[in-house]
Amino acid sequence: MAVLKQKKIKVSRTSLDTLAAMFGCTVTKVYNALAFRSNSESAEQIRQEALQNYGGKEVTEIKVL
Repeated sequence: MAVLKQKKIKVSRTSLDTLAAMFGCTVTKVYNALAFRSNSESAEQIRQEALQNYGGKEVTEIKVL
């Protein structure tokens, strides 16, 4: 049995749309940035903006495999 810890930043659907418009990208890119699937400079900026200005909450999800 393996345990997987995965960080995410949770925001509302409206915030996802707003962040995508702000950064001129797709909602998918914002979703991937908030799920720590991408680690680019823009992904880091999206995460910081979500946490500071859009009520983002960083959570750690634990999955048992």
